[in-house]
Amino acid sequence: MWGGGEDGNKEDKGVQATDADQGENGQVLYRILTGNSNNLFSIDRQNGLVTRGLRALDRETSSSHVLEVEAFNSDEGSMRSSVRVIIYVDDANDEVPVFTQQQYNRLGLRETAGIGTSVIVVRATDPDTGDGGAVAYALVSGSDRKFEVDVSTGLVTTVDYLDYETKTTYLMNVSATDQAPPFHQGFCTVYVTLLNELDEAVAFFSAGYEASLRENIATGTEVVQVQAQSADNLNQLTYRFDPDTSPAALALFKIDSVTGRITVTGLLDREKGDMYTLTIVADDGGPKKDSTVVSITILDENDNSPELDITSDTSVDIPENTPMGKRVAVVLGRDKDAGLNGRVNFTLVAGNMEDVFKVKTVNHTYGEVFVNAPLDRESVDRYLLKVRASDNGSPPRHTDHSLTINILDINDNAPVIESQRGYNVSISENVGGGTSVLRVMATDQDIGPNAMLFYYITAGNQDLTFRMDRVTGEMVTRPAPPDRERQQEYRLTVTVEDDGTPPLSVICSTMFSSGIKS
Repeated sequence: MWGGGEDGNKEDKGVQATDADQGENGQVLYRILTGNSNNLFSIDRQNGLVTRGLRALDRETSSSHVLEVEAFNSDEGSMRSSVRVIIYVDDANDEVPVFTQQQYNRLGLRETAGIGTSVIVVRATDPDTGDGGAVAYALVSGSDRKFEVDVSTGLVTTVDYLDYETKTTYLMNVSATDQAPPFHQGFCTVYVTLLNELDEAVAFFSAGYEASLRENIATGTEVVQVQAQSADNLNQLTYRFDPDTSPAALALFKIDSVTGRITVTGLLDREKGDMYTLTIVADDGGPKKDSTVVSITILDENDNSPELDITSDTSVDIPENTPMGKRVAVVLGRDKDAGLNGRVNFTLVAGNMEDVFKVKTVNHTYGEVFVNAPLDRESVDRYLLKVRASDNGSPPRHTDHSLTINILDINDNAPVIESQRGYNVSISENVGGGTSVLRVMATDQDIGPNAMLFYYITAGNQDLTFRMDRVTGEMVTRPAPPDRERQQEYRLTVTVEDDGTPPLSVICSTMFSSGIKS
């Protein structure tokens, strides 16, 4: 796994494969098989060095790339190997802050609004991370020193007294600047119209309201009640949303035109929107309208289960001599919720007989599976694990992932001869050549080549009286038969050897007695 910046700052790294052959047969070449969409990367065919392509990386589009790199010989035969390379793209400040609206309108701002009156909230987002995604707001022009914007919240407030007869509208330019070089800027306009007031003006009790609601709260729940007053028409006030209120907010909230109570009318989902700004207009039927801003924050509920990434391992093969503490698989999980509700932990809930494996949670995102006890393929050759990704909500939610771990055989068992005490055989002298006199039987607990057995006479057969089939273990006489007058008995040593690397073997003793010639 490697990291590299989307801005081009990177350290080229490579893969390396070895081939025990010599000459041209040992020359290793490299190529990228899959994962290199749009040719974002290239690999040196000779040395395996992976480098950036000509096209720029974009972390906001894809924060990681999974390449499959293959090493092969120059003849492109069947002898080849591949490895998965994960490249993580570090963030560079390459995105410009974008306002949620190109123009924000505050219509009918009271000309007698006091200093510090909330006018409107502008909001910009930057998909970069860290300081590159933090924005600071500033008024660029058009305020005539009558307004200021909070550098952090984007709340536009008045800093001087307004006068409708002097100026009725303001069109201000507001910038949002991210906080990392090269300090990108986005811009929007704020259009404010002043309300020409008579003697008694409509006025809200508060210049701004704030409320917090949990997502999935029941429809009909009251959010807040806004209140305004007018000495002229106290009982004639009506409340409504400003026409520029976003359609998303209108679909979720409503206001009672008489009481000013704002209630929930739709399903609140924090993952779709965590902040809503409502501009409320109070009207007494004349020109003396007032407006206020209601800021609603949506709090997280644990309503999302962890989601497992498609790059998670589902089946892995490991040798039975894999050391304890070695990582053998990785499961990647994320949760859309926030805070503790979005923090993922991993556990093994099934299939982990005798706790042979353990899982470690890394950054509440990765579940790394390690060997926790010695493996023995001859006892268990496959583990069907269930990895559980759970969040820290109350109650917690979880998602299960199936992981198969196949245990590969190594040559760790020597052959076992069925007759542990050896063999004692009597034969008649002058038996015909090719006569079967004995069959040595042996078994091996390993599998494959490690369990393929070969039989040899390794001592006592100096005159080559006997011959052994190396595959079946059957021993027969050669054309020159045993001669009792020349040698009454033979003590042979038989070695049984498997085909493992390195091979393991066992020996047994065999005694042949020659009988009376018939």
